[in-house]
Amino acid sequence: MYYLAAFPDSVNVALRGFAALEGKVPRHRLPYYDYYYGATLARVGKWLEAIPLLRKSIGELKDISELHPASEAAELLMEGYRHTGRAADILTVFPEYRVMRDSVTRKDKIRQLASANIRFETQKKEQENLLLTAEVRLQDTLLHVYFIAGVCTLLLVFFIAGWMVMRHRNLRLRWQLEAQEHERADERLRDQESRLHELIAARQDLYERNRSLIRQLSDIQARHRNTCELDSVMESLQSHLLTRKEEEDFRNAFLSVYPSALLHLREACPAVTRSEELFCMLVLLKQSNEELARTLGISVASVSKTRYRIRVKLGLPEGSDTDAEIRHIMAGEDL
Repeated sequence: MYYLAAFPDSVNVALRGFAALEGKVPRHRLPYYDYYYGATLARVGKWLEAIPLLRKSIGELKDISELHPASEAAELLMEGYRHTGRAADILTVFPEYRVMRDSVTRKDKIRQLASANIRFETQKKEQENLLLTAEVRLQDTLLHVYFIAGVCTLLLVFFIAGWMVMRHRNLRLRWQLEAQEHERADERLRDQESRLHELIAARQDLYERNRSLIRQLSDIQARHRNTCELDSVMESLQSHLLTRKEEEDFRNAFLSVYPSALLHLREACPAVTRSEELFCMLVLLKQSNEELARTLGISVASVSKTRYRIRVKLGLPEGSDTDAEIRHIMAGEDL
């Protein structure tokens, strides 16, 4: 209730919270729910809604021996009766309220007396301990002091030596683990780079095979133009861009080696397309024009056109080394 008085703006929020919890409160928490809900309603003057909750909470709180909140609920209930003109009902609540307040007051006094007695006994024991300590100190001899100091010094030396040995061992183990982890990371990186280049090589090999088959089929069609129709076969052999699965495999392998390269590219050029991203990824891998054409399944002229579009999107001046600038951007370096 202190917070409701200290922060009046929170009353409406509290009421919405209580309303949302209605029917969801565990049984053992119902006494407090009814009491605080009723008290909050009373706070905003909704006495007709607050009175049933407060009357219910009194009995519930008494059942669990929570007399202090029960007496406060009774006091609010009498206040509600006064505001609603039910003076006669106040007389039915007041005796019970009086008994609870007397009980709470009596318990408070008992606690205060017990606390005072505990403090007195504690102070008494502290004084006795001080006297005993003084006697022990008087009885101690200089020999005991030297003996204890020697033992402590020896233990300290052993402790420091053991700590240094353990620290050295832990550092050595940590260095070994870090070296092993770096070695494994380097090995994984090499594997991913190898897989990346294998994907590119396989794509280029497929491109060359398709080109060779297309040339052979063109020759056959030229010799037998009237006897066979090979256009549909040649069309099926045209080398297209990487399939969706091949592209995803390539991107995953690329990101494992260069995890932040595409992020840097997209920051520098938000309008970049997926095909242009693929082009830039291959540029970062230092592919030549012919290799780019074979990998992407396009002509060298199309490679130049794609490079021109990217240069324009990046706002690079004419004559600049577009491939070098792309590598700088994807490496996280400023233009």
